[in-house]
Amino acid sequence: MTVLPLWRRSRRDAPDKASRRDELPREAVVFSGGGSLGAAQVGALQALYEAGITPDVVVGCSVGALNAAYLAVDPTAARVRELEELWRRMDQADVFPGGRFSVARRLAGRDDHLYSNRGLRAVVTENVTVADLADTRIPCHVVTTDLIAGEPVWWTNGRPEDVLLASACLPGLFEPVPLGGSLHVDGGVSCPVPTQHAIDLGATRVWVLDVASEFHGWADERMTAMDVLLESFAIARSHLGRRSPIAGAHQQVVNLPPLRIGRHDLRDFTKTARLLAAGREAGRAMIAAERSRALPTGSAATAS
Repeated sequence: MTVLPLWRRSRRDAPDKASRRDELPREAVVFSGGGSLGAAQVGALQALYEAGITPDVVVGCSVGALNAAYLAVDPTAARVRELEELWRRMDQADVFPGGRFSVARRLAGRDDHLYSNRGLRAVVTENVTVADLADTRIPCHVVTTDLIAGEPVWWTNGRPEDVLLASACLPGLFEPVPLGGSLHVDGGVSCPVPTQHAIDLGATRVWVLDVASEFHGWADERMTAMDVLLESFAIARSHLGRRSPIAGAHQQVVNLPPLRIGRHDLRDFTKTARLLAAGREAGRAMIAAERSRALPTGSAATAS
């Protein structure tokens, strides 16, 4: 089994809450990246809570890191409902502020990004209401990609607005974030679906909310430079995401079924209601499949 490097502490090394962090988690929830597809993760979360399944630890990448941290502050069904409302209010201008003129100006000026991250930073600051990632109610593990070292880096503490901003920093779209003496970009560059990390934490059961496994962007003759960038990133992500995690004998990995929503722009927040519903449907199917698998041999007829 490949052993991943220990997750890195941020400079401000907040004390662990030993009573909650020394115990092996039973239920872990993994949140993939996926831009505006992250709304579907909220629907899947609602299905988990409906079934009485609550996480002991959350592991997130990119937009999934934002969802994970939001939930980790208060891992309750009420908090999931609040997260749904947050997603329903979100629009493109909140995350990608500025129009075509701003993008053209940055291209002409040879900037290292096309969009300001001030909107995304405001979303994090207003909604992840802890001073340090270590202060969440349940442990929250977030992955970023060290742009200089070219490797994934794990964070369990640090300023949420910095760590989460870095994890969701789509390369080229947002400027790299300084962290720990280096520059960091989207965790999806190196670890788009961080299932193995949840396994390595010792979780008994790992629910993987990968909402971009069947993602298709805009790949045709009408593509803009931005479309090419996002589609290329999605292709690279899909190849990384195909790596099969290695679980222990007493560990179970449960994957969200593909959403199959067709072509989608990761910057499009107009389909949130549809994505929430698709996530709930996929989440319920995931839970039903897991419960069916767990039934003793010969008991399926009785259970139905």
